[in-house]
Amino acid sequence: MFKGLGNLGNIASMMAAFRDLPQKMQELNARMQTEHVRGDSTCGRVFVIVNCVGQVQSVNITDDGISKAETEQAVVEATNAAGAVAKQTYAEAIRDMVADMNLDIPGIDGFLTSMMGR
Repeated sequence: MFKGLGNLGNIASMMAAFRDLPQKMQELNARMQTEHVRGDSTCGRVFVIVNCVGQVQSVNITDDGISKAETEQAVVEATNAAGAVAKQTYAEAIRDMVADMNLDIPGIDGFLTSMMGR
């Protein structure tokens, strides 16, 4: 009789999980602030470390003989690369959290993919 209702049969457990969601997101954000990723420039002379909420933690520049313009471009590349890795790591953490909470949220994969800029 209720076969076509999909997840409505589990509405009570989903509501409980949604009630826990704000706390879980706060915990995830705190964890992402302490997790760090690295992005490198294509020339290999610059790398940037960011936390997984996108805050730059450090920049390392080896400027042996490259111009100011090349250094600036390398910093931009490394920062963008680190930001992309941070976004991907954050999105994967959300996906894992949702799976651990047994939430079947329609469209979550598409949302997370768009969040990563793909």
